[in-house]
Amino acid sequence: MDAHSISRRNVIRCTVAAACAAALPLSLSACAEERSYKAGMFIDGAIDDGGWGESCYNALVSASEAHQWEHTYTQHVDEDDWEDAIEDLIDDGCTIIFAPGAQYTEAVDQAAAEHEDIKFIVLNGDFERDNVENLVPNNAQIGQLAGALAGLISKTGVIGFIGGTGLEGTKEKVANYEAAARAINANIQVVEDYADSFADEERGYEIATEMVEQKNVDVLFGDASIVDAGARRALYDLGRGMAIAQPNDAGSSYDQVIAGSVLTDNDMMIRNAFRDIESGSFGNKTVTGDASTGGVGIGTLSDVLVEPFIQERYAGIADQIAQGTFIG
Repeated sequence: MDAHSISRRNVIRCTVAAACAAALPLSLSACAEERSYKAGMFIDGAIDDGGWGESCYNALVSASEAHQWEHTYTQHVDEDDWEDAIEDLIDDGCTIIFAPGAQYTEAVDQAAAEHEDIKFIVLNGDFERDNVENLVPNNAQIGQLAGALAGLISKTGVIGFIGGTGLEGTKEKVANYEAAARAINANIQVVEDYADSFADEERGYEIATEMVEQKNVDVLFGDASIVDAGARRALYDLGRGMAIAQPNDAGSSYDQVIAGSVLTDNDMMIRNAFRDIESGSFGNKTVTGDASTGGVGIGTLSDVLVEPFIQERYAGIADQIAQGTFIG
């Protein structure tokens, strides 16, 4: 387990001397208790994976610095150590724990029951606890945006999906990925595989290689964090195939492999949860992000891989997805 921290402290103080003076016993006091917040994130992968982990960590940093709160992280945490990682963060003074995925549900549930004074924020969570808040992007829209692009750019008519595990959010993404691709091309084939991991980059490399070489897949979309990085590396090495990345803008207009990215604004959702903490309204709720509010969107498209007329058509489809009219 690898730990590192970056921090800034904001101590919230409100003092009104006149109101607190004994000479004015009838005046109303606006004195607030001195408080400080520290947010900590733990992850089984890396914070610089170029994908999920990096996006989540950057969102935590951005939101924390906007509130001038301390923040820290622990990365490369094995599954057997997730509960210990949470305890270590709490021992380090964290009053907020950010778990960047539903795979951490059991560990968070245990910790939240034992630490009712700690605030837990879970990406793609499904909690109903007073000290837990869920951040849930619109997984259906994410899948549709990826599937529509895959359907538009595939030349072989065979596209692939790589999942980490069968999480509910992943299932929703792949179902909509398939539906959107088939709305473009009714005869398109979709090949699915699961790495049973979010941190095994080599497994992603193996799956992608097999899909391209043996199953004629020419477009890949993944929902498996660092596994996705391995899959994209395989495409670069093979010199064949295209990838659709998420949740950050991983490609460029001249990228040879990443055709485009589907974006999730984790920063916006974390900031909303932080505002709930400040206002005293935190807990037992879900903060959502979707395409109609900018919580989900599309990133840079590769001019090398996506022709201008396809880019124009895709932009129109993205608008339909945001409005909920692309798939009936």
